[in-house]
Amino acid sequence: MRKILPALLLIALLFTVAACGTPDRYDLTEKTFFYGMTVILDYPTEYTDKVISFDCFTYRLTDVNGKNYLCGVRKCSSEYGCNCGKDTVIGFILDYDGEIPEPKNQSDDTPDKSWIHVEGKLASTEKEAFRIYAYKGDEIDYSVTEPIAFYHFAVSTLTPIEDYSGLAYFVTK
Repeated sequence: MRKILPALLLIALLFTVAACGTPDRYDLTEKTFFYGMTVILDYPTEYTDKVISFDCFTYRLTDVNGKNYLCGVRKCSSEYGCNCGKDTVIGFILDYDGEIPEPKNQSDDTPDKSWIHVEGKLASTEKEAFRIYAYKGDEIDYSVTEPIAFYHFAVSTLTPIEDYSGLAYFVTK
């Protein structure tokens, strides 16, 4: 028994060390996207070393100074957890060395977008804050600005999605 206990402890230690070397994965699906994304956005430090994958569409934001941000987002209805009282987008600024498909039908409320599947990790735990011009319907209202802030997401793989019929344009609970 004396020889077995140290051997079992050594095996347990080896499994623990091996497990620490493998990052956790969070694959957000249609069912888990909203809650998964809101938890990640509320507790970013808990997810910086985790691999995260999700489906989204590309979205370009331009700040009031003309700087462009290419994001991966889903639309979030005001009735599903968005505190601003109006529809908005939920997602990340995408940091990627490869080519990201340009947004399609960005101002239209249609699921016909440039959909992508991304995998990677949070690249920041501090949101990048900037101001954009407000929208009034589908038109930009240059007399009003509003703040917006996104985390950066370091994309390791990006795959265009051709058949997005099973993906929800608006995310819900």
